[in-house]
Amino acid sequence: MSSIDEISQMIEHLYTMERIITAIQKRPIDYGGVSLHANEAHTLKMIALNEGISQTELSEQMYRTKGATSVMVDKLVEKGLVHRQRVDGDQRRYLLTLTDRGRQVHASHIDRDAAHARWASQHLGLEEAELKTANEALSQIIAFYSQSYLSHGALATQPEY
Repeated sequence: MSSIDEISQMIEHLYTMERIITAIQKRPIDYGGVSLHANEAHTLKMIALNEGISQTELSEQMYRTKGATSVMVDKLVEKGLVHRQRVDGDQRRYLLTLTDRGRQVHASHIDRDAAHARWASQHLGLEEAELKTANEALSQIIAFYSQSYLSHGALATQPEY
């Protein structure tokens, strides 16, 4: 198969994974007594990894619109997991940090992800070297498409073919 055919097949595989992930995300998961959908859990994770991040920066890093990010952050604030603080002198800018409860839920999410990775590792039947190669390839693909199609998390102009 040519490299063009391989890329086409890989893109189809990625779209299939997207559909699988979307189906999985519809089901909330209990993280230490707090029920979160995957998007909420991963938004919480991004805030945990970047304490003090602004909502705009969060939008860019998660490839979401500012409106979608605001709705997601509102949910996390309502659940008592995230604290939103206005920046002095800028009424439109908010900085995000985790509450103590948010840190506990985030830790539960990390533990669950680690358990899932152990389970998948035992059942996939792939060697460490194969997984490393796949991860390296995915990292290159993500970097390529991010650079080619996105500008600060938003859709940029289409590249010329």
